[in-house]
Amino acid sequence: MTKKEKVGLDLIYSHAGKRRVYETYLKTNPEMAQKYLEFISTHQAAIYIKWDGVKQKFKA
Repeated sequence: MTKKEKVGLDLIYSHAGKRRVYETYLKTNPEMAQKYLEFISTHQAAIYIKWDGVKQKFKA
């Protein structure tokens, strides 16, 4: 895990909603959880996050 991902993980676990979403993804779809972590790591100020089913990635 990179330093940037560790910062993203800290950010996820400091926010109740993001933590709930991340843990749900870990249980149901680990690949999507990894993409969520990568997105949060690079877009730390993002508030409303959506899944783009066509491009198979998250967007703000």
